[in-house]
Amino acid sequence: MNQAVVFRFGLLLGVVSILSMLIAYMVDLTWLVSGWNSMISIGLVFAAMFMACVEDRKGFSGGYPYGRAVVQGLLTGMVGSLLGIAFTGVLYNWVDPELHERVKEIMVVKMEESFESFGMSEEDTAKAMESFEKRSFQQDFRSLGSAFLLSGLMNTLFAMIVGLFVRRKEDPFASGSSDTLSS
Repeated sequence: MNQAVVFRFGLLLGVVSILSMLIAYMVDLTWLVSGWNSMISIGLVFAAMFMACVEDRKGFSGGYPYGRAVVQGLLTGMVGSLLGIAFTGVLYNWVDPELHERVKEIMVVKMEESFESFGMSEEDTAKAMESFEKRSFQQDFRSLGSAFLLSGLMNTLFAMIVGLFVRRKEDPFASGSSDTLSS
């Protein structure tokens, strides 16, 4: 594992995630809960992992093992996640302690629209909304810890996928061996 590369690309991922969250917070809160935001965030994680692995791979003249690529990608993602989750805690608990209520209201509206588009009955919609209303959106230590554990699982999956694309098997013909067919 190349620690300098992990921290460089992990910090880059974390800073970009924080800037993305700040822009969404200042411009339009609905962006925080949109599917597009999630897709862009996942793309950023893949890009950071890929760039970190490619940078680390430059130090290898032969092959680049899959296991090393997975560890490199995973640690890069975890550094970025740690920064993003820490900022989320600061934003929700100190900068704007009422943010969780506003985000919950936005999600209630989106869920109601979604249920209507699926043709759910009013009774089923009411039940689903009632259970959703009971859910807390506060970002306390427990919620942030759960988010970090979940990000660890997601980063592991993403790193395994990235590892498939950046690994390199050693060239068996590059060893300079004299085992050639001579007939």
